[in-house]
Amino acid sequence: MRVGLVYRDIVVTKSGPAGGGDVFVVYLLRALKELGHEVVLATTKPTEWDAIRRSLGWVFKPDEERRLTVMPDVGGLRLYRNLLPAPLVRKLKKDCDVTFDAYGLNILWDLDVAYLHTPPTRDELDAKYSRSVHARLYYRVYELLAGRRLRKLKTRVLTNSEYSRRIIKETLGIDSRVIYPPVDTELYSKLATNEAREDIVLTVGRYTWEKKLELVPELAALVPEADFHIVGSTAMGYAHDVIASIKSKAEALGVSDRVHVHVDVPLKEKMVLMSRAKVYLNTRRDEYFGIAIAEAMSAGIAPVVPNGGGQLEVVPSGEFVYGSLEEAACLIRRWLGDWSPALAKELSSAAERFSYGRFKGEIGELLSALEKGN
Repeated sequence: MRVGLVYRDIVVTKSGPAGGGDVFVVYLLRALKELGHEVVLATTKPTEWDAIRRSLGWVFKPDEERRLTVMPDVGGLRLYRNLLPAPLVRKLKKDCDVTFDAYGLNILWDLDVAYLHTPPTRDELDAKYSRSVHARLYYRVYELLAGRRLRKLKTRVLTNSEYSRRIIKETLGIDSRVIYPPVDTELYSKLATNEAREDIVLTVGRYTWEKKLELVPELAALVPEADFHIVGSTAMGYAHDVIASIKSKAEALGVSDRVHVHVDVPLKEKMVLMSRAKVYLNTRRDEYFGIAIAEAMSAGIAPVVPNGGGQLEVVPSGEFVYGSLEEAACLIRRWLGDWSPALAKELSSAAERFSYGRFKGEIGELLSALEKGN
């Protein structure tokens, strides 16, 4: 089939695709090509294919690329422009057998498939549109107009976790199907056999405020026996402000010598750290899924994650979940002491349920069903 793939823009740094959505679309493109489909990729910016090849060691390019533009923001009516299809979308639907929004840009475009990575919660919507009478009216009118479209929606909505599925049901009133994002367990599981581990606590992710990375120095102060390493990309414009905040807090707490900030490092360098670390720390509570957590588990690293979000579906049990910083510190100490080759093997096996092979198979089944009209 000819698949029209819509994505915002694939951001790539030295360490590879910058975020979970970028990882997702790169592996989705690979799956589509390996399944024998022709792919037309529509993005807002050109993709740096050579950078992907240098980072991952492979690249699967689309058969055709097109530039996707969005409707202009006129008079502050940014939300209302979602009711109109972006230029090129209608033509893409005519030219392709199946259209697939890989980012969840806008399910109102009525493409065949939409994958929602970060659906807004009801609390987030209320916080944004309940600040004034004007804001409430602005959103209420949009909600009524969008609601009519949603009731007629034929798009198959996919998402990355049961947590996200519940949010989509609550905020949009539609059912979605969970297809967990692909994790390259073939790549990371090779690290699980390394027994030469150190008391290293690793965190991986973009330098953004919502990741709550400033909590890392606080935990370093509570766990003085460990070194804490943050590996992140500067894809966001304010990333260096986040880095400055982390370093400032580390200095204030006297832990600068044990909080190591790595910026846009190559994948090989990140994997060296993963092969040495015993514990993986996640600091964001409302993670929708957490690809980096699953990658760490595949590499044999014990995850320590907050009690909330889709990450609870990733970790094997509540033994890896914390509520407070004090609980996080206790868990870090526990797994630094209890890490073993047997635990690494167990964690790596648990991560296989998120493998790229599993993902490719589910995408293949979905497209076969669409081809048959099911």
